[in-house]
Amino acid sequence: MSLTFTPMTIEDYDEIHSLWKTVPGIGLSEADSRENIEIYLSRNPEQNFVCKSSGKIVGTILCGNDGRRAYIHHTAVAPEYRRQGIAAELVRLAMNAQRKRGITKCHLFIFNENETGKAFWRKMGFETRQDIGIMSKVLSI
Repeated sequence: MSLTFTPMTIEDYDEIHSLWKTVPGIGLSEADSRENIEIYLSRNPEQNFVCKSSGKIVGTILCGNDGRRAYIHHTAVAPEYRRQGIAAELVRLAMNAQRKRGITKCHLFIFNENETGKAFWRKMGFETRQDIGIMSKVLSI
């Protein structure tokens, strides 16, 4: 099986969104609309990646930065392609893209009950923070 890793583009949107919808542990909202992902990609060029097998997207990582810290939002690999190093390579590519921009720390968002995801991220060297949490507010437009 031949795998290729390339920067994510908005032309990938339909496939990546379909993949995200099928992967447990990925939470989607209106923030993941085509329009919003296009804005995100334009603000974070060459920092988000896809993995393709025979032209089909089988893995993604959505990662960008605010100038100080990097943030990973969606990392997904189709179930039938797991345990082949795809996610690890996507993380490596995204982290290298951040280092090139002078970013020295990365945070990620993960659901508390996603034990499989937490095990993966620990294996990748990420640590669970006990000293901070996350709070959110919906901004009405």
